[in-house]
This record gives sequence, structure tokens and C-alpha cells, in this order.
Amino acid sequence: MIGKPIFELDSVDSTNAYANQVLAKGNLTEGTVIWAHEQYAGRGQLNHHWISEAGKNLTLTVVLKPSFLPPDRQFLLNKAVSLGALDFIRNSLKNLYGDQIPETGIKWPNDIYVGNQKIGGILIEHKIMGNVLDTSLAGIGMNINQIRFSPEIPNPVSLIHFRHSEMALKEALVSLCSCFGGRYKMLQDKETETLDHDYHNALLGFNQWRNFTRNGILMEGKITGVDNLGRLLIETRRGEVVSFNHREVEYVLGD
Repeated sequence: MIGKPIFELDSVDSTNAYANQVLAKGNLTEGTVIWAHEQYAGRGQLNHHWISEAGKNLTLTVVLKPSFLPPDRQFLLNKAVSLGALDFIRNSLKNLYGDQIPETGIKWPNDIYVGNQKIGGILIEHKIMGNVLDTSLAGIGMNINQIRFSPEIPNPVSLIHFRHSEMALKEALVSLCSCFGGRYKMLQDKETETLDHDYHNALLGFNQWRNFTRNGILMEGKITGVDNLGRLLIETRRGEVVSFNHREVEYVLGD
């Protein structure tokens, strides 16, 4: 079960780094959550920093043992984690707006967005043993109660901007773990078609013509999905479908 147990820390450089340190000395059971009130050297994708105000947001790592997944299908885990985080945001907004929630989605590969603003990010690290995934650390950052952000963050938003009041972080953590647990069980039960369908339909720009940049050059395309390796598939106006690794193509987001 996700969130059994929870290690609650006042301050740490990075929850993923802390989990790696503990694993180097022994073992952590699957579902263990490392939760820090302050993460002063948080990491995002490709060594980018995750900047979060102390005591205002969720910064955590979930320890997983997905040995049932071959390494070449590890992006399925990314889908489950991303969808779990998105489910948490959607449920939180549904409690406020009912069925008329703001537009939400996943900016490939695993940033969580409300409209054109980023509310969460994910960093997954894998330890591969032979031909299986031995241990995966799913680092998750979710903006909950932070109102003001550093100007170096281009498009942030928090749940408090929609709730207009703070949400208890422990309550948010329990809800997030529940949503994550539901998606991870789908992965364990090999409900991969459902995960594929839900992930594709949650992608920002799925089946929509929109602008991207490729090597700094503007291009128009339509996202048709991702392949088994997690590469983004974009159809051009010429009918050609091109696959992209992370950072090879960028969304052009409006204001």
C-alpha cells in the first residue's frame, strides 16, 4: 500500500537522494513514502531544480519495487505515477467546482498542469538488476499552499489559487497516496490498455493541432500518443509522424 509507512522529515536536500542513501545501507519496503517539509536541493528532469517554499507544498518520494516490469517498458510506470498525480489534482478541484473543473492535463512526459500553468512535477529514478526493474524512486512535487513563486519559474500555480484557503498537507498527502495507489495497482494488474488510454487522453495537445519548437524552430503538429519507450509522437501537416525524446521538442504554451 502506498504510504505505509511514511517517513516525515523537517528538511532534506532531496527526498530521492535521501531514499537512495537509506537504500544503500539497507532496505525500504515497497510503498514507503519519504516526505519532507523542506527540500532545499530538489531535482527535476535533466538536473533542473525543483524550487518549493518550505512547509507550503508536497515534496516526497515513493519507493516502488516494479520487478514485474521489464526495463524497456519502464515508461508504463511513468504513466501510472503521472495519472495518479493528475487524479489527485482533479479530485481536489472537483471538490470545489463539481464537474466544471478547470482544464487539467499532463505536459509530456510527466508535468501536471492546470490550464497553461504547472502545478506539479515528477522525477523517477530506476535501479535495474539484470532484466528487471529492481527499485524505482518516484519523486513528486505538488504545489499546494504556495502563493508567490520565484521569477525564474515561468508558469507556476498552486491549489490555493483555486481553493483560496490552505489545504492541510497531511490531508493532501493521504489523498495523493490513495490516487497513486489506485493507478499503481492498475499497473500491477496489467491494465496497461487503460493506462495507455487515460495517459494519451490526458496529454496536453492530444489530437489537437498546436505549435511546438524543434531545435528552436517553430513547427505545427498534432500529438498522436507516445511509443513504448515513452517518445512523443507528433504528426506533421504533411502526414508524417515523428518521434521525439525528452527535450528534443518543446510545447509552445499561451499565457
